[in-house]
Amino acid sequence: MYKIAYDATRKSLYNPGDAVNFFQFGSAVTGSDAALCAEMARLAYVKDLARLQDYLARAGYELHWSVGYEENGTQLFIAKTKLDSGKLKIIVSFRGTEPDDPSDLVADALLVKTTWFDVAGNPLGEVHKGFANALINDSDLGNILAQIKQQLDALADETAVILLTGHSLGAALATLSASCFNQSPLLEKIHTYTFGCPRVGNKDFANTILANKHDRYVDCSDLVTRIPTESLGFSHGGTLHYIDQNGAITQAAIEDELEDVIADDRAEATKAYLTHYSWLWGTVWVRELADHSPINYLSAIAGLRA
Repeated sequence: MYKIAYDATRKSLYNPGDAVNFFQFGSAVTGSDAALCAEMARLAYVKDLARLQDYLARAGYELHWSVGYEENGTQLFIAKTKLDSGKLKIIVSFRGTEPDDPSDLVADALLVKTTWFDVAGNPLGEVHKGFANALINDSDLGNILAQIKQQLDALADETAVILLTGHSLGAALATLSASCFNQSPLLEKIHTYTFGCPRVGNKDFANTILANKHDRYVDCSDLVTRIPTESLGFSHGGTLHYIDQNGAITQAAIEDELEDVIADDRAEATKAYLTHYSWLWGTVWVRELADHSPINYLSAIAGLRA
């Protein structure tokens, strides 16, 4: 059985797409939808389409559609595989923030809110305008969400399940995309898995996310999951899965239920990190950033954390 050591390196945090070990961890990764999506979210950082297709093939998937490759801006892929039933399993995976992509940094930084709507035109509350623009007002690609919907609608009759996923900024885009299908015939087929997701919208928006259809993973001290702050009017939705400092996972429908447990665990994790990792060459200085690394989400969710 493979094991994955906790990874505190700057390379895994800032350049996850440079890895070469995608889908090399066997059934631990492909055996559950949560682990599968964690790997697909990590894979979304790969910038070369040929490499992407090779890695998808390792997992038995083929590339159906992609947008944003070889250019700046929003990047995602849609992959598919045929189940034993003959129906398709589809994964929509959004790339997270790239430090060298100015459009990503603009999307993250635009903290004002804008009203968000589902496919039927019903208001769903207010959301982070930068995230919204990355989906429906990309400077080069226009309304990407409408293109995603078109792709999924075309496959609707052949499809058994649709998984939306992403890490960091990609998690925010997956959350927004999933919410738009609230009044769509595809709703019952959609399940969302997000990793290291920032807060996306206000309480009204958070309340529209069906808890049993959206699993939100938070890795211990991950700072990104705590911004934008609640003081700015942002809230989380979905079912929380908290990954503790050792990689064990606790689930809670209401985040406040774990508030004290999380606070104590984070305090211990921060101290341990300073002792064991902060001083090493090539590592991230603080655990609040190291815990955001996609590989650390994968190792815990797949049960492979060493």
